[in-house]
Amino acid sequence: MTDKGLKVQYGPLYPVFALYILSCVGYALWIIISKIRTAQGVEYLFAGLIVPGVLATVTNLLIPLAFGTSRFSQYGPLFSFLMVAMIAHAIIRHRLMDIRVVIRKSVVYVVAFVVAGTILTGLIVSSNRLFPESDWGLSREILLGLLVAVLFHPLKSRIQHAFDRYLYRGSYDYQRTIREASRVMTTMLDLGALLDHVSGVIGRTVRPELFTVYLRDRGGEGYRRTLSQSFVEGRPVEEPETIASDSSLSTLMQRERGHLLRDDLRRGDLDPETRAALEELGTLNVDLALPLVKEDQLTGFLLVGAKRSGDPYFSEDLDLLSTLASQAAIAVTNAQLYAEVVLVNEYVENILKTMESGVIAVSVEGKVTLFNSAAGRMAGLEAASLRAGPVERLPGTLADLIQATLGDGVPRLQVERTLAGADRRVTPVVCSTSPFSDARGRILGAVLVFSDLTRLKELEDERRRAARLASFQSLASGIAHEIKNPLVAIRAFAQLLPRKFGDEDFRENFSRVAVREIDRINDLVERLRVLSTPSKPLQPLDLRGPIEETLELLRVRLEDRRISVERIYDEHLPATLGEPSQLKQLFLNLFLNSLEAMEPGGTLSIRLKGRAGGDDSGLLVEIADTGCGIPEGLSEKVFDAFFSTKPQGTGIGLAICRGIADLHRATIHMENNSTGGGAVISLAFPEAVEMPAEVRG
Repeated sequence: MTDKGLKVQYGPLYPVFALYILSCVGYALWIIISKIRTAQGVEYLFAGLIVPGVLATVTNLLIPLAFGTSRFSQYGPLFSFLMVAMIAHAIIRHRLMDIRVVIRKSVVYVVAFVVAGTILTGLIVSSNRLFPESDWGLSREILLGLLVAVLFHPLKSRIQHAFDRYLYRGSYDYQRTIREASRVMTTMLDLGALLDHVSGVIGRTVRPELFTVYLRDRGGEGYRRTLSQSFVEGRPVEEPETIASDSSLSTLMQRERGHLLRDDLRRGDLDPETRAALEELGTLNVDLALPLVKEDQLTGFLLVGAKRSGDPYFSEDLDLLSTLASQAAIAVTNAQLYAEVVLVNEYVENILKTMESGVIAVSVEGKVTLFNSAAGRMAGLEAASLRAGPVERLPGTLADLIQATLGDGVPRLQVERTLAGADRRVTPVVCSTSPFSDARGRILGAVLVFSDLTRLKELEDERRRAARLASFQSLASGIAHEIKNPLVAIRAFAQLLPRKFGDEDFRENFSRVAVREIDRINDLVERLRVLSTPSKPLQPLDLRGPIEETLELLRVRLEDRRISVERIYDEHLPATLGEPSQLKQLFLNLFLNSLEAMEPGGTLSIRLKGRAGGDDSGLLVEIADTGCGIPEGLSEKVFDAFFSTKPQGTGIGLAICRGIADLHRATIHMENNSTGGGAVISLAFPEAVEMPAEVRG
């Protein structure tokens, strides 16, 4: 102090202080500049800091340092108002932070600052009054300031807690909350999103410190923590990962199916199990547990922490949370079932993609619900164009089968069909259909599984060719034997011809024997020709036609021998694939074989009947006679070439029959009649499938 007033005198550390201030400001500006590239609105914050900062630095630091005067220092603090205004504009304009949080925390700091300042002022005034003449006044004030600084943080925490109790004591609309929560939860099938929504509703209404969801672990025995949300800043999640199903809390909630409130520990009428469960709530640091019950099973529970306002949970809060828990239990179960369905569908889809067989599922309404890639490849269709479409879009051979099963609920097994592809290539397939129904037996739909038989048919053809080659040696030997006998007779006459040429009886006898033996050879050759592949293609036909035409050819012989014919035909007979002339040759040989085995006055029985389902689907022909039957042990040999039980038989007739049956993919079998005398020949023909016109043409 001088006579002219206060004179400012700077000490030797003032330049160091100025360098420190400038360094801090420069470092702060560098951080802000580095953030401008990545954050929108930071430039306004930068301007709000640099403009007042530069002005205050000039008035309060640079001018005193350069000119040795603090005449303008009184204006420096005024620039802080400009700084606050510009920063506030940046925060509000660009939403750099939640302004409500800023205001609340600012109010807390201001109140804490005022309270701490008041305490410090009171302590200083009181100490000055108690020790007015003390020499350590400055030291006393420094110690009191340090004491207040140490107490500032716990003081701020208590003020923050008091403000939270006041600010979070809000009300909510019970009916509206339930209505909106129900509307949203009924439309959610994603478990994570559903639990987040429940957490948000509870956080906005009762405003707890913590919310945790435990759901039953399907792979274990306990309940696994699925969601944990802390509503208090800086509070870590301390709840265990799993809670055992035999714990006190789980056991009591499974038994009582009601909420558990930690405040009930104050009651004196608690049983030991309830007290143990409530004490477990205290260990988990939560105040309320709500069960998730579905069909009398505890599927999980909700744990809710204490209210941030410090209030207890009132009856209205418990009603709201219990209602939300009941609705959440149903929604959680639906979400879990949906997740399982999605997982099963993905599993089934992956299986169907790897299958070589075609799989088609149709609902009871006739809509295609499943169509795998193998089915599309064989049927020449795209799965996307068929899914949810009508069953009529399927190829007719497949649609008829699955519609028949939908209509009567009877499965069709191992039915052979043909599919015409886009390249006009016909693919043989074997189909099986099966209905599926609910627990009450109502049909919900049907599934069709079909496989490509192309390779199997090729193997069957190869087997037939191999069998033909295997029998070629015996066939050639038999032919040589059958032709050799006539040639021996002709040769004997030819050798005697030079010596007995003038003998008229010899010439007539030679002419008669030669013509007879040549006709015998010609007949043998003609009969062998039918063993070759027919030149005409097979076509759908009714077997009654070839049978009746053959009987007409044999009518005179039947009448001469007084053989009666018994016809037993089913009313509805399926068609079969065949070549009419070959089939007439087949039945001619079989009828002649039966006629030769019977005495005059016998009966020839012909039965036609259809067979449905399994490997026997098609047409069965049974030809029975009243002859002598087959000797024991020879039923399997009668169809071999040149094997005959007749003295004058060639063994060609039944071999020809077997060859024709093979060409028509039919099976032939002979056995003795178990109900009477004679033999029964059975022929099983596959059912014919009508080919598309564009394929036949």
